[in-house]
Amino acid sequence: MKPIKMLLAATAALLAASVQGQALQSCHKSKWGPDDQKGALNNIAAANVLEATKLVKRGKAIRMGIETNSKTPAFPPRTFSITVLTPGQEYGGTIGDTKTNYNDDIIMGWVGIGSQLDGLGHIGIDGNPIFLY
Repeated sequence: MKPIKMLLAATAALLAASVQGQALQSCHKSKWGPDDQKGALNNIAAANVLEATKLVKRGKAIRMGIETNSKTPAFPPRTFSITVLTPGQEYGGTIGDTKTNYNDDIIMGWVGIGSQLDGLGHIGIDGNPIFLY
């Protein structure tokens, strides 16, 4: 390895170690207690929801989810695939006297893809989740 590449690699390693050390020291326990399961959702109360409805100016619906398929963004090794098959109907076969046929799907994938990519609840240090305020 060339000296400049070695220097860059060493600098990157030191920076990563420093950031990890800082992250360990800046982790916060949930302010709602160790058994809390809702996190920041604890901030949402009936009064907040009612107040938020007063901000609506148009009745426009906005799609907040994303389609999950093989093109959904995912950090490796996460993948997503769907296999469409016709169980018991190989080579054009049918089922029963009515000659029924159908398709079925097998989904193989990781839940932590797409809209879950930036879910901070999925991140931890030394096996401990990070709770943010």
